[in-house]
Amino acid sequence: MDTKKYLVYTDNQPSCLVCNRKPGHHHMETIGSGGDRRKQTIKDYSAVNLCWSHHNELGTIGKSKFEQKYKINLWQEAFKLLREYFIKKGEK
Repeated sequence: MDTKKYLVYTDNQPSCLVCNRKPGHHHMETIGSGGDRRKQTIKDYSAVNLCWSHHNELGTIGKSKFEQKYKINLWQEAFKLLREYFIKKGEK
């Protein structure tokens, strides 16, 4: 399972889910401090597009407050992105 291609796909999205800046990826499922890095691969599929500013804000205020503030469901966005990726991948 090559999730690195998926992370490249997320990084190449046109903009952050909140603003128009260039996004990076934010993992909705994290391994946390001391987690098992061997299980990271599948968690790459939980990535969403956030610029570094919003990525850091999410880490500071937490998921619930972030979603309320920006009226966004991050898991729903992660699923939409993953679905689009596999549809485009299947079209090739």
